[in-house]
Amino acid sequence: MAVAFILFFGGNAPTPIERRLDAVRLAIAVHLLQAASKAQFDPIVVVSPDPAVHAGLRRYAEVVAPASTPFHLGRELHGVARGRRLDRLCVTGGGYGALVTTSDLRTLRERIEAADQILVSNNYYSGDLVAFAPAKALDAIDLPTTDNPLPRLLHQQAGLPSHELPRNATWLLDVDTPSDATILARDTRCPPEVRAVGAWEREIGPHIDRIAALFVTPDVEVVIAGRVGAPVWSFLETQTACRVRMLSEERGMQAAGRDADGSARTALGFLYQELGPERFFARMAELGQGLILDSRVLFAHLGLHPSAADRFASDIFDAAAIAEPTLRAFTEAAAAAPIPLLLGGHSVVSGALFTLAELAWQRPAATAPGGARR
Repeated sequence: MAVAFILFFGGNAPTPIERRLDAVRLAIAVHLLQAASKAQFDPIVVVSPDPAVHAGLRRYAEVVAPASTPFHLGRELHGVARGRRLDRLCVTGGGYGALVTTSDLRTLRERIEAADQILVSNNYYSGDLVAFAPAKALDAIDLPTTDNPLPRLLHQQAGLPSHELPRNATWLLDVDTPSDATILARDTRCPPEVRAVGAWEREIGPHIDRIAALFVTPDVEVVIAGRVGAPVWSFLETQTACRVRMLSEERGMQAAGRDADGSARTALGFLYQELGPERFFARMAELGQGLILDSRVLFAHLGLHPSAADRFASDIFDAAAIAEPTLRAFTEAAAAAPIPLLLGGHSVVSGALFTLAELAWQRPAATAPGGARR
């Protein structure tokens, strides 16, 4: 039986930095929809309220507007599946899948086609790609507002047997921030049409270079903090030459709504509150020669709910563009930190981090690791 491919794309970005990131995400969507078509998904549907997305993607998919406002992914997905009498679904969002190939998607489609009951996701706790059958399993769950908790709900409430895709850059990279986009643009596997859009090389590139150099240098240490999964640590232990100091906190934060309800807590957040911005980053420099920080966990601990534009401005160290005083102070201190930093969301300590570690060994001075490092 056919497997439908459904892509949700928000769009309607109100600020220049958001529109710039959406241009990257739109190019990724073109790549992914073309791959889905070649992999014989049918039908291919895009749900977006943005006329620019409709214009950019209607050559590659049926593009429809959401049925209701405010947007609710679960209800939209349920409506698309029921209205078209779909039985097998692959669901994703704009910005996901830049490194996914036609062959990858064909294998996934065949896997979903062959099973009566199945759930496959790239991340059980926070899904960016979720493929499952039967579609009527949606009737048995509390329909989520976003895609993040969808795998967990389909498994726990609908009883679908859950399987995860390989934990690598291909399946984990989701471009949600300028940092993700800039790392992707450096990857040789990046689709040319995505690279052509451009990224934030001037603002973030020097930090990427310095952290990549640390990854291939023995006896230095890189601090990685945020919603870091065990597979990331395992990967870095074998694929980097440096030592890794990792603080994993608030996994599944968004899926559980802990950022929204104010219950998120992080050890780094308590430290930040005790020390203040400048001393916090000075202390981080005592722990390692570089820092990769999923800053959204810290923001949630601090009770901050910055706009997307302010979050992205912080990621590129543009404190002058940020109105919120606490976030501006954080960003000013980050820009002045004595060590290189990468700031972003979940992907910067997941898919983008896998990508960056792989890129580090492509540098001219790098020598690929062999066997155990310690």
